Amino acid sequence: MQKINAATLIDKAPLNKNHKILVFWCAVIMLFDGYDLVIYGSVLPHLMKEWQLTPQTAGLLGAASLMGMMLGAVTLGMAADKFGRKNIIIACTILSSLAVAMNGFAHDTTTFFICRLLTGIGLGGAVPNLVTIIKEMAPGTHRNRLINFVLAFYGVGAIISGLSGLFLIPAFGWQVTFWIAGICIFLIPIMYKTFPESISYLIQKNRQTEVVKTLEKLNPAHQHHANMHYVVETTASKQKIPVVGLFTENKAIGTLLIWSGFAMVMLMVYGLNTWLPKLMNVGGYSLGSSITFLVTLNIGAIIGTLIFGVLADKWGAKSTLIFGYLLSAASISCLGFHPPTFVLSALLVIAGGATVGSMSVIHTLAADFYPTNIRSTGVSFAAAMGRFGAISGPLFGGYLLAINLPFQQNFIVFAIPGLIGALAIGLFTQKKILATPQMAKG
Repeated sequence: MQKINAATLIDKAPLNKNHKILVFWCAVIMLFDGYDLVIYGSVLPHLMKEWQLTPQTAGLLGAASLMGMMLGAVTLGMAADKFGRKNIIIACTILSSLAVAMNGFAHDTTTFFICRLLTGIGLGGAVPNLVTIIKEMAPGTHRNRLINFVLAFYGVGAIISGLSGLFLIPAFGWQVTFWIAGICIFLIPIMYKTFPESISYLIQKNRQTEVVKTLEKLNPAHQHHANMHYVVETTASKQKIPVVGLFTENKAIGTLLIWSGFAMVMLMVYGLNTWLPKLMNVGGYSLGSSITFLVTLNIGAIIGTLIFGVLADKWGAKSTLIFGYLLSAASISCLGFHPPTFVLSALLVIAGGATVGSMSVIHTLAADFYPTNIRSTGVSFAAAMGRFGAISGPLFGGYLLAINLPFQQNFIVFAIPGLIGALAIGLFTQKKILATPQMAKG
């Protein structure tokens, strides 16, 4: 029996329509994820007025989806290593679509909180697995760019949510913005039929017939013969509990530093997306202008994600991240000084690009750091630990608003995580892990 490394075949394959189908669906899911998460920032000023919310309560509601994302990343991320990337991604998409649509029917803070929590659980399980499946299925020369291309659609969804808040809420009320997000549920049948399963998972489960069919699509030039048996490279670790593998074989310090990097960038991203319109409104800008600033921030997010994908291919993920964190800190700290409109818009584009661009690259760093058999677990746990920072963003923003800090100081405080993140990634060192062929049992 001839052993063939499936990962090598995928690495050397030219980009074709089957890769593009995978990327298309991942981008669609990411678009709705961005919309689902950021829509709260557009709704918040209206919700605070209609429900008479305190800043602390508003911050807690904003943190609900991020608490759910932490739970989803841990539980459903690990489940993907057992039940398959495809099944978990689609199940999570169904959950988040239904939950966010139900948000539009909420009439009290408790129901609203529960719906946001469930939305977050679905998103938390989906996003890390989108990164993982592209990491495992994309050609090596295109991998980082495709991952960042997909993650850029978070910004597309965020922009759409901002525009919805600007144009639809005054005409139809805030509820309609949540109902729009439920549209994704109608795409599930087509998605399930055309979305491929991960090669690594199929090999792990000894589903060789499906491996052959998938490889024929991803690398048509490869000729399969009956005596071929496909394997993937993975660590020689014998750990039966995947999470234990995150701290063995010299990975413990790297794992903790990655977690720190995730937490800091997510604090900046979700803190700004939740509170930017309200903070700018309190600072003297009109509500319409404040929501427009949110759109501008996420235009930067799209541009930055694409640029940072190219930079990661040229400079490496570590150097790109250090640059991104420092640029985030510098641009955010300048937002509170009432610069001219053009300069303010430029700063928002830079801040959005640097924060979300860094968030996309750190997913790639985590996927590179962990071996195949614990990759979903590693990326998902990193994203889950990062949610502590994400949860802190809305809560901290509410606290800052409640204590009435000077306008400039609010943004200086939001910039500090960028410096901490740069330090964490600067200390990160990736070590080579001994790899051996991973064959399915049975």
